[in-house]
Amino acid sequence: MKIWMKYLLGSLIGCAIALVLPVSDAGASKILSTLFGLAIAVGRYALIPLLFFSLPIAVFELNEDHEFWKDLGRATLFLFLSIIAFTFIGVSTAALFHPGRIPLVADSGTAISVPTVDQYLGILFPSSVFAALVQGDYLLPICLLAVFLGLSFSHDRALMKPAILLFDSLSRAFYQINAFFTEFLGILIIAVAAYTAFQLKQSLSGDFYRPLLLVVGIETLVMALVIIPIALFFLLGKKNPYRYIYALVGPAIGGLVSGDAYFPLGSLIRHTRESLGVRRRASALAIPIAAIFGRAGTALVTSTTFIVVLASYSDLGISLGTLLWILAVAPVMTVVLGTVPGTGTITALIAITSLFGRGFENGYLIALPVALPLSAAGAFLDIIWAGTASLVLAKREGHAKEREAKYFI
Repeated sequence: MKIWMKYLLGSLIGCAIALVLPVSDAGASKILSTLFGLAIAVGRYALIPLLFFSLPIAVFELNEDHEFWKDLGRATLFLFLSIIAFTFIGVSTAALFHPGRIPLVADSGTAISVPTVDQYLGILFPSSVFAALVQGDYLLPICLLAVFLGLSFSHDRALMKPAILLFDSLSRAFYQINAFFTEFLGILIIAVAAYTAFQLKQSLSGDFYRPLLLVVGIETLVMALVIIPIALFFLLGKKNPYRYIYALVGPAIGGLVSGDAYFPLGSLIRHTRESLGVRRRASALAIPIAAIFGRAGTALVTSTTFIVVLASYSDLGISLGTLLWILAVAPVMTVVLGTVPGTGTITALIAITSLFGRGFENGYLIALPVALPLSAAGAFLDIIWAGTASLVLAKREGHAKEREAKYFI
């Protein structure tokens, strides 16, 4: 059975469980929340060592071929521009279709916070390089260490050969471990989908959030089935783009049901290599960059939500200056997203409302009750775009081999 079929079956079972549970059942909600957290942790289990041992080898190989800095710059620029494009689409959607205002009397939940600048720098540069390895909620410190190691391998290749062989072997070993967990993920998704569907069921029990969720749902489908395929059609030489989307259905389902950027990342790494034919040196570099800095789908959902929340607070309308400000801030907010992979949209919304100011600092509280469904839509697009961006960048450098759809995992 194809992996995406396992994930889809698990998701349907989870949704069916959520449908039969009453919305007011606090005990069921607590059990589902516990199982959700456990499933997310297990899903991420092999991700950190896989990235830590694969990225230095990718950096070393690219650096030996004098391609590392060029590929790094190209990937960063491509993802930066994609964030701006997705943000523009999100802002335009909200401005054109007016999802409606959310009453300020809606139950807004409990305030949460994001890291301050000092706290962020402390996470980014811990007191020891070894401390970076245990900060599983943020990939950037681990990836920085991995890049430094990869560059050091090129300093004296003969002297570093034992370390290179060790990292290469461990990269392959953890890839096999990750492959096992991607097969097992279909069972974990039952608990994940049940919790997410239960949260969505609670969100739809009132009329406050239905217009917003409807617009976000429609724009997510249009992006996945129309806009991204059109972009791929031109970026990949006018080939059928839907075969590439099909190759990413499995990890995309994982992102959709979890709302977590890291939960389906191990599956994405496997699908880009075995289904899309992207070589390790390309995927090991592009996918972490996309997961940390290239959360374009989350940027789209966040910008749409921000316009709705702002309209709920004020009758002044959305000025051109505000729209341009959002486009300028979008790339900045992605720096914050990596610290909280499971709450991307609401964290980005907190960052935007804080920067926007004007008495609007707590505006994100309006959208807090639907944080998980919004994050799920963003993560769904994040995973699809990370996979397709990895493919586009790899093909430009000749690091991808075309594979027939019948051989997709």
